[in-house]
Amino acid sequence: MGRFRPFGKLITLERAQELVLAAAHPMEAIEHVELADAAGRVLAASVMADRDVPGFDRSAMDGYAVRAADLASATPAKPVRLALLATVHAGHVPCSAVTAGTCIQIATGAPLPEGAEAVMKVEDTAREGDAILARVTVERGKHVVPRGEDMRAGDEVLSLGMVLTPARVGVLAALGLAQAQVFRRPRVTLLPTGTEVVPPGRPLEMGQVYDSNAPALTPLVREAGAVVERTPVLDDEQEVQEEALRAAAGTSEVVVVTGGSSVGERDLLAPVMERLGSVEFHGVAIKPGKPVLFGRLDDTLVLGLPGNPTSCLLSAWLFLRPALRRMARLPPEPQRCRQAKLTAPVQSVLGRDQLMMVRLEVVDDELHATPCYRGSGAIMSMAQADGLVAFPADTGASAGDQIEVELL
Repeated sequence: MGRFRPFGKLITLERAQELVLAAAHPMEAIEHVELADAAGRVLAASVMADRDVPGFDRSAMDGYAVRAADLASATPAKPVRLALLATVHAGHVPCSAVTAGTCIQIATGAPLPEGAEAVMKVEDTAREGDAILARVTVERGKHVVPRGEDMRAGDEVLSLGMVLTPARVGVLAALGLAQAQVFRRPRVTLLPTGTEVVPPGRPLEMGQVYDSNAPALTPLVREAGAVVERTPVLDDEQEVQEEALRAAAGTSEVVVVTGGSSVGERDLLAPVMERLGSVEFHGVAIKPGKPVLFGRLDDTLVLGLPGNPTSCLLSAWLFLRPALRRMARLPPEPQRCRQAKLTAPVQSVLGRDQLMMVRLEVVDDELHATPCYRGSGAIMSMAQADGLVAFPADTGASAGDQIEVELL
């Protein structure tokens, strides 16, 4: 018969986060990806423009390419007559030059013909056979996009370490690049454990529960800039978990084990990690989330998360998400906080910081925060939460108190 192994000295939340972040080294490996897959990736090299963009003077609108000097005297009462030589469309090379007393009809985006200095809007002209009557003057360069207005050859247009937004992907495409040189994303393997845990889609038997942790963690990992794989649910058998952990460590930068991180006789992660690798800490002074384990197996980081859904997801939000963003070279997410009025009392927790999930709503122009924590095993606690409130160990709060809420 197995025995419970009590937790040792609990580590503070702040110290635990420091240790995880310190071990989360930014990725060095580089890869090339197609532009269609480049948004959200981090540039591994600066991008220099190898050409002017646009590569020619072009029309900013539909109209007529003209010489400014020809229209110096044009007025609505005394329009200037210009002979219409030709038409040039976007994507075509002008076949004629604009000379004194002439013009060329031009489409938006078309190259400005030789000799032309400006584009006159259609609205400022009248058609007269094979000529136009120009009723206003125009300045040199009017309605013309000059060569290199967007990018100049030799300029650095994107910097090393930039996150590629859709607009920045557009910059690469405008330079004719089909791929982006980016840092490789960290690889994460999820190892769900628990003999009682069943994948969604299968019928449940008495005593079994569906695995909600791995499906919830998968998008969290992807949103943090990593790629994710997950194994089938592992039974609570030491040999099975050791084999899976070794295999995952061989292909991943981070292994996340859900369940088995506490101190019960069927909680195997701590003894497995002590046998295979090293344990940095086991047990954090927070509620929920106490049974978090962090260690290393060779060069792979191993994070053990509680099996209870709320504890699991909250612990991943506190530890896994910031670590993966650092490894992926994404900037830390800014903390977004709001002041709110607490609608119900919160009891203190002896010796541990309490992380209370709250729902937010505006009542009479005042932001109210209502606790929605139903227990560490209730996934609805996180599903209904808009924010998180941290209450230091041994302190609570009363209804009506003003509190700071970190938005989730």
